Parts: sequence; structure tokens; C-alpha cells
Amino acid sequence: MSTNKGEKTPVILHGIIGSQGICTARAYVFRRRIEVKKSFIPPERIDQELERLENSIGMTRRDLLAAQKEAQEKHGAKYAAIFESHLLMLTDPQFKPQMVRKLKSEKVNVESIVRETVDSLQAAFMMIPDPYLRERAIDIKDVGDRILRHLMGLEGPMAEIGNEPFILVAQEVTPSELLEFAKGQLKGICLDSGGATSHVAILANSLAIPSVFGLLELSRAAHTGDILHVDTLKNGLVILHPDEAEISGQASAELLRVERPRSDTTADGVHLKLGVNIARVEELPLLEKLQIERIGLFRSEFLFMESLDLPSESFQEAVFRKVVKAGGKMTVLRTIDFGADKPVKYVPFPHEANPAMGFRSIRFSLSRPDILIPQLRAMVKAAQEGPCRIIFPMVSTPGELKAIDELYRRVLDEVQPVRAPEWGIMVEVPSAIFMMEQIALYTRYISLGTNDLLQFFYSIDRTNERLDALANPLCIPFLRLLLYCVAVAKGEGITVGICGEMASSPAGFITLLGIGLDEYSLRPGAVDTIRQLIPMLDCHQIVRLIQGHLAEGGNVILQDEISKAFPRIAEFLI
Repeated sequence: MSTNKGEKTPVILHGIIGSQGICTARAYVFRRRIEVKKSFIPPERIDQELERLENSIGMTRRDLLAAQKEAQEKHGAKYAAIFESHLLMLTDPQFKPQMVRKLKSEKVNVESIVRETVDSLQAAFMMIPDPYLRERAIDIKDVGDRILRHLMGLEGPMAEIGNEPFILVAQEVTPSELLEFAKGQLKGICLDSGGATSHVAILANSLAIPSVFGLLELSRAAHTGDILHVDTLKNGLVILHPDEAEISGQASAELLRVERPRSDTTADGVHLKLGVNIARVEELPLLEKLQIERIGLFRSEFLFMESLDLPSESFQEAVFRKVVKAGGKMTVLRTIDFGADKPVKYVPFPHEANPAMGFRSIRFSLSRPDILIPQLRAMVKAAQEGPCRIIFPMVSTPGELKAIDELYRRVLDEVQPVRAPEWGIMVEVPSAIFMMEQIALYTRYISLGTNDLLQFFYSIDRTNERLDALANPLCIPFLRLLLYCVAVAKGEGITVGICGEMASSPAGFITLLGIGLDEYSLRPGAVDTIRQLIPMLDCHQIVRLIQGHLAEGGNVILQDEISKAFPRIAEFLI
């Protein structure tokens, strides 16, 4: 495909950094809703349109058979059977014959006929009381979209730009969609919307690719095949149609980076417990590369999001065993965290006006013991491979603590493990901070989920790029909340860790060190930078500086105060 690169003026954009890195590649512009325009056709074109419909249905059948074969090989017959309903649709008398009749009678382009037929059938299925049949509406949309993509030549990055590296450009994507794109040579992500702590950003970190959010109209300005350059090492730089000088200048700056000693021990001899956050087993080799012996968070929901149906208990156990073995000194397994911006196709969720504060995480999983109990059994069995904790997300009431404890005791009675792993909770809702004495009745471990905690504290939507300035974890009121939380938890004898994104930025890490946490779990891409920073820090001085500013209050910019107090580390805070 010709890009006409030399004829186009470079366009420089800045967005919100989601994950760090540098890449240059062609753009693949993804639009979830396929835009179809209706147009009338002359009678002599009807046969041609019918032939296009027939060819597209044939290509869709081949797609589905290939997907069915892949599911059979990777997941077994149960999962392969999912595609039977998709294939049956193609021969359903309410589907293709109806489209043929409409095309002949209305004399409009075949794309509009497919869109109208699919939308009508999908709406009809959504009205069916039976939940199983109602869920088939998703299958109808999937088949319809496949046909439309073949009709319109929108067949994904492989078909449109070939088997070469690409940067995904879109208004928004879900984590499950991103995982599909990651099967190709995905090198970077540029989204119009979203923020640094969205789950797409977290997944981009796990994929070790740069991502930029809040780019507003990039998905309209860019076209598939355009060259993009992304650099998120210092700022969220995106250049559309870059010239060679801009690309080589960025590469030269990267070569000038200074190598420094790395350590988990501060200058005054305080050894810090560092771990990593991971979401997929494909990331496990990173632990050996990074020389990390702790997994501070394994996000089990991505295991569900990559499956075609609920993963079996035995499959989960096999995955968790690999994770615990790799974790070495400690592994923290988190139970499913569904909902909000992490939907799962085969588990229907009701439409909610504010899903981030809705029926998600522990609220969902406690209502579905048929999903949670098999997962807990798998985790408890896997925990026999090494030191392990199991944590539950978004706990907000004493009643949830009691329900978790009862369910967990039931699972232990069933499994009868040689050693029972400790369970703990993520502190993501402010209410949890004010029930620490209740938490201490059940567990001695909490992990701060600062991504959600920050958005609930300030009542912001963390995926809304217009509110990114408010999503600042270094503001004094939020840090006072964290300081209070840590003090009260330690007073109850509770170990406090963190797995939120705050710990992965140098300024955030230094601030948390000053607040006095016990354990730190980082995204893998941040480990090297933080390990270069640690031996330059004096822990006792950091504590005095941070806690002194929190005691005084005021409208200080803490990052600037750290730079002034410790000039040696100022370059880490740029």
C-alpha cells in the first residue's frame, strides 16, 4: 500500500501516557461500529450485488470454520461447538433468503441490506425472555459484522496492511479486543479516549508496548496505512506522517540514556520487597529476565477474557500452578474482576449508567458462586506450589468480608490443602479504609488498588481523558488518605502492599516509600527504572520529607519538592 509519506506534512500530537516505549509503524484504524451508507442501485446491478453477498457469506463461512478448528485444537470440543450457532445462521431461512428478497424489492446496496437485517434480528433476540436465547444476539452481530467486513474490504490488519508491524488507532477498544489485535504484530496503541489507569493501559503494559490516550480526533485524521511514530518515554508524543529527521532524532535521544547501578536496597540499607503485576502467562519469562522473585498481582480476569467460554477449574489450576511456581518468594492471585471496562462476552452484564460503580468485581463474583468457587478451588490447589496469597477486589463492606470468609472456609473444607494460603483484600473503595478493625478480624493483608481508589475518592471516571488532570495520585488530600490507611492498618498488624499504577512512576514510588508501605508491585516495564532509582534514595530522609509535607498540608506540588530536596534524582521525575 502506498503511504505517500513524502507528500504529507507531519502532525505532532501529545496525549496521556498509558505505557512506555518507542515504536514506528503503519497505522491500523479500527472502528467498532461499521459505518454503512444506504444508496439506491439500478436494476441491472442487482445480480452483481447478489454475487457480492454470496461471496461474502462464503468467506465468512471459511472464517468461522477456521475459528472453529482453532478452538478445537486449543480449547477442545466444548469451545469449538460455540461456532456451530454462527455457522447455522448462514443457512437460516430468516437470514440470507430474507436479505435476497429485500435486495430485489428495495433495490439498494447490499451492505445496507445486511446491516438492516442483522439489526432487526438482533433486536428481536434481545426481546426474548429466555437468557440463553437472548445472548445469541451477540452471535448475530458477530456474523453480520464478519459479512460486512468482507463486503467492504475491512478484514483486519492482516488483510489490510499485510503481515507487518502496526500501531492500533481507535476511538476506544475493550481489553478483549486488544487481546485479539495482540495476536498480530501489534507495536503500539493510540486511542482518542481513555486514561493512564484504564485496563487497556494496564494490558498494554503487560504486552510491553507503548500506548497513548486522549488523542481526541486521531482516529478520524489517520487512515490505515499511514506511518505513525510513538514515543512515551518522557511524554505522550505521537507523530502522524513523521519525517526521517524526527524518527532518527528520537532514536538518538534514546541512545544517550545513562546506565546506572540497580538494586532493591536503598542508600541507607533498607531492603524493599518488589514484585510485578502480570495479566497473562506469556509474561512469566519476564520475571527471570528482570530477576524478580515476586508476583504482586496476577489479574485472573484476563484468563477469562481470552477464553471462548468459562474456563474449567482444571484449566485454571494448571495456569495458576505455572504462575505460583514462577512467583518464587510470593505470588498474589486476584479473583475475577469483571465489569466496567472489562466485559466478558459469554457472561451477560446489565446495562448500567455508571458501570465503574456498579455490579462488578466482588459484587458480581459473590452473586455467582458457580464461577467463584471453582476458581478458588483452583487457586488453593495451585498454592501448594509455593508461597501464595489470594486477594478479592473492591471489597467495601463488613458483610462482604463475612461472605468471603464463609465461602473460603467452604472451599478449604472441600480441597483439604496441606497449607492454606492466606486471603486478603484490595483496598479500592474509600469505605474499606474506615473498617480496618473489621478487616483485621479476617486477614492480615491488604493491597492498595490506587487506580480505583483515586477515581472513587475524587468521583471521576478514570477512562475520561478530560478528567486526567484530576486523576493525580500526588495530590495532598489523596496522599493523606493513603497515610491514614497505612497507619491504621499497621496499628491492626496488617501488612500493606500496593499494586496500583502509582507505584510504577518514580514520583509515585518515592511518595509511597515515604508513606511507609511494606510491599510494592510494579508493571514490568517500570522495574528497571525503579531499580536504578532505589540505590539513590535515603529512605529515612524520604519519610521525613513526605510525611512532613502531608502534616503541613498546603497546595504544594510534591514532585517539585522531591526534586528540590534530592537534586540527584530530579531527572527521574521529569
